[in-house]
Amino acid sequence: MTVNYHKEIMASTPWTFFKLLFKWKGSIWKAVYIEMIVFLVIYYVLSIIYRTSLSEERMRSFEAVVRFFSKRLEYIPLELVLGFFCTQVLARWTKLYQTIGFIDNVGLMTALYVRGRTEKARTYRRNIMRYSELVQVLVFRDISMRTRRRFPTLDTVVAAGFMLPEEKELYESYADQHDTPRYWIPANWALDMTYQAWKDGYIESAYFKAQVEAEIRTWRTNIEWVFNYDWVPYPLIWPQVVCLAVHLHFFVATLARQIIAKGDGDMIDVYFPFMTFLQFLFYMGWLKVIEAVLNPFGEDDDDFETNALIDRNITMGLKIVDDGYDITPEVRKDPFFDDVKLPPMLYSEEAARMPNHPYQGSVSAVRLNSKVNEVVMVPHSSSECNLRRLQSSSSVQNANGNNLKRRDSGLRRKVPVKESVNELLSIKGV
Repeated sequence: MTVNYHKEIMASTPWTFFKLLFKWKGSIWKAVYIEMIVFLVIYYVLSIIYRTSLSEERMRSFEAVVRFFSKRLEYIPLELVLGFFCTQVLARWTKLYQTIGFIDNVGLMTALYVRGRTEKARTYRRNIMRYSELVQVLVFRDISMRTRRRFPTLDTVVAAGFMLPEEKELYESYADQHDTPRYWIPANWALDMTYQAWKDGYIESAYFKAQVEAEIRTWRTNIEWVFNYDWVPYPLIWPQVVCLAVHLHFFVATLARQIIAKGDGDMIDVYFPFMTFLQFLFYMGWLKVIEAVLNPFGEDDDDFETNALIDRNITMGLKIVDDGYDITPEVRKDPFFDDVKLPPMLYSEEAARMPNHPYQGSVSAVRLNSKVNEVVMVPHSSSECNLRRLQSSSSVQNANGNNLKRRDSGLRRKVPVKESVNELLSIKGV
């Protein structure tokens, strides 16, 4: 279930993010508490053994081992490993979200171009939407555990209304010995339905038909990308390296971070490894972020709501092609039609007291010296023309300081790109 916390961070205040720390679902506390307990148990077992059960000689040996691992613990480059992998995984997650599939454009183009109020025209529109959504349902059944639990068999897809019994039989007739995915079949049905609607005159031109088909193809392509990302994950060695790096680092830390009697001069004896605790919390939390977004089609708190998306798409799509078909307001004058100048825009009383920042450039309000009524326009100081120019220049002047006038007519000549500097200087007579 996606955890939405945007309401809590509407305003930036010193305590905004502190409020998020007290949430449990989807939180860092829920993600790492088991590993944290295991880490502390191992740490305290070693600490108790060192403090109570070892002889003087064995204590010295234990302290030598602690110093040995403490000096070499940072050999594992956790920041590099976690940072690089997290960046790649989040980029992949973003691509998945962008292609996960929102069916609105298919519905809008279908409602616009498949015309007619007859039952057959309505059937064409609804079937195009249902077949398009069926592509997503079939793909999500194979990559999302949430959707698989909802539709464990094709019979449940039929019972939910996404497929008719005879369509299920036709779909299953395409099976082959290699069990090749058949997600293309509903898309083919949707495209064929578009063609039939055009042949029957419900789509007015081949261009309009092509527009509807283009949206269906885009929809199918996006869903295919989602399936491809599930089919080909990152090489297994990559997440293995990251997981091993983090867990082995803190396994060694249970020994390397022990407080020993003859440690560094600035070391004090504490019973709780506070700084190691913080390091464990951040690094292990970072690893849990990677685990959560590596496969967003699982059943974690922040995984994609695939079932809710299916419900949203079929509801929205059918509503667009039914309730939204050919129902538009009458053509009337807008409230500002007769106003030469637009009146002040209206706000609620509360919003009217809030400051507005107009749409303008950052230096558009800068006003240079208003007393200057003449601006001399010359070539740039680095150009040879400026260094050798005659004692003439361009000036901009008007009655208030705005009447364009050039004292040297040679500077007004448009010089082609291929013309050399020498040719320009010869024209200037210099």
